[in-house]
Amino acid sequence: MGVVRTQPGAATAVRRVGARLFFVAALVAVVVSLSVVAAHAEGEKTDSSEFWTVASEDHFPPYNFTSKGQRTGIDTLIVNAVLKELGVSPVHKAVSWPEVVKLIDSNQVDIAFQFVGSEDRFKRYIMIGPFRVGTTVIMMNKGKAVPFKTIADLVGLRIGVVKGFNYAPEFDSATNLIKFPAGGSLTNFRRLFLDIVDAIVGDRKTLEYFAEQDGALDKVEVLEKPLILAPRYIAMPRQRAAKAERFRAAFERLKANGTIDRIIADWQE
Repeated sequence: MGVVRTQPGAATAVRRVGARLFFVAALVAVVVSLSVVAAHAEGEKTDSSEFWTVASEDHFPPYNFTSKGQRTGIDTLIVNAVLKELGVSPVHKAVSWPEVVKLIDSNQVDIAFQFVGSEDRFKRYIMIGPFRVGTTVIMMNKGKAVPFKTIADLVGLRIGVVKGFNYAPEFDSATNLIKFPAGGSLTNFRRLFLDIVDAIVGDRKTLEYFAEQDGALDKVEVLEKPLILAPRYIAMPRQRAAKAERFRAAFERLKANGTIDRIIADWQE
């Protein structure tokens, strides 16, 4: 058989290409190695390799909403502060309230907030808190307010509520009230101006925030008697008991040192 000979020029070219490829590969390896070291060092200072998923209603100001691409608000910052105490980074899921309930019921998130306490919820979830007290009120269009002392005074009114919300035990269980459920707090608020409902129920600060945002503060009024003063809780799935104990311990530390109260006070100024 004949011998196949490689041309000298071709062999030199092959060696040069091989050398270049080896150099590039070595350079990439060095860069990747340095990047990993730098990232690890940075992580020890500010970041965490542990991430927890956090679900909250997408637009429920001043407690949880998005501003400049970041989740913020009183309750959001409280949850973030507790996670920071644990060295954990939050991954926020901003969804409708019914979706928040669905996510925690199906154990798809680590944390969901904010929940009004109820016997059912204390059975279904690990409830941490309370971390603040909210004032739940009834809002009506100006000039159409009715005297309100008991639930019976609301009979006959079309009342806007948010699907899945708990308000007050007597109100929630009342079967003689006409309730119109909405998918979110803002939708519920705006139904008042479309005369779809006669009254809406919600957190006082949230409803007033919406009214101010829409330039409608002078067109609505809050009934003098609150429906309830309701403690708010952070909920975690019962399947995540170990994480919940860590979160509860960090929460108690921040509650004791005044961090949580300071966050609330900063937003009330």
